[in-house]
Amino acid sequence: MNIRAWLITGVVCVLVAGTLASVKFVQISQAMAFMESFPPPAEAITVAEAQADTWVPTRLLSGTVRSPDHLVISAETAGRIVELPFLSGEVVPEGAAILVLFDDDLEAQREALQADLNLVDTQLERNQTLEADSLVSQDQLDTLKARSLSLKAQIAVLEARLSRMTVRAPFTGTLGIYPQRLGDLMRFGEVLTTLTGINSSRWIDFKVPQGLTELSVDDTVEIRDITGAPIGEARVIAVSDAFAEGTRTYDVRVQLDAPELKHGALVQVAVHTGPTETLMSVPARSVRWDPQGPHMFVIVEAEANAHLPHKASLRRVEVRGERDNRFYIRGELSVGDRIADQGAFKLKDELLVNIQGTSRG
Repeated sequence: MNIRAWLITGVVCVLVAGTLASVKFVQISQAMAFMESFPPPAEAITVAEAQADTWVPTRLLSGTVRSPDHLVISAETAGRIVELPFLSGEVVPEGAAILVLFDDDLEAQREALQADLNLVDTQLERNQTLEADSLVSQDQLDTLKARSLSLKAQIAVLEARLSRMTVRAPFTGTLGIYPQRLGDLMRFGEVLTTLTGINSSRWIDFKVPQGLTELSVDDTVEIRDITGAPIGEARVIAVSDAFAEGTRTYDVRVQLDAPELKHGALVQVAVHTGPTETLMSVPARSVRWDPQGPHMFVIVEAEANAHLPHKASLRRVEVRGERDNRFYIRGELSVGDRIADQGAFKLKDELLVNIQGTSRG
């Protein structure tokens, strides 16, 4: 009796377990079938074509703008300002007075010495007439001649001092901004302002590191502004024949016509450092980086039974340079290959892609 009860209990347990296992198997099978009905992962992108192009290896150096006509105006002697004929920013003609210091005392001394000189010259002329009749001694004539030379020398010294009391423009140019006013006392060497010529020509001075490249007179370089926008080509007009000991660089000066560049401005100088290379160019956003270096994704045909017709294929490349938002590269790529552009950052190797359009440029 006990054995029969145990058998019945065992049979019931087996039937219940089998029923539950069957139900769970059906549920799992249905879930797997439902998951398989979903499409495989894919990303939406745009594509661009790899283009054949040329690239010249270039190094950007810092350059300083110089105006060929630029002058710092300062006082050559101490004195009080009596004239400032031109306002800040005005154009000053060549030879015009820019700064005049008080010089009445020097003028008075010069006039007094000139009066003495006139008297001595008159006496000397009269005595030379009397000398013919031996009415005057030679000593008197020598004294008068020495006195005349001494007075002329003193007048020359005063005229030199007077010339330093007035600063004149050596060329036509635009006056800078100055803070001084009439009546202010100028100290020796104190700077008033600057004078910049109206010539449209500009010099660019820059330093080239040893071993980078060798520039010669009449070579050309490209000048760009501080943001990288092109300004124009400049011709080399002077090259230093010695390296600076501290920096191991040599100085170069180039010239170009760029009136919009201000004296002292900072610019970029693009110097070619190697021969022209035949490469391919692609949009800058198409190139990605990982621990192994730069790469990009070429769009190729997917397998026949794939959910989408295209997939991404990772290709390793070498970046040689960048210009106008394009990278110049060489590597596992052919001209005309379609490459991922917008959305390339989302891709990985063998991932299906949904092409949304073709990028231009």
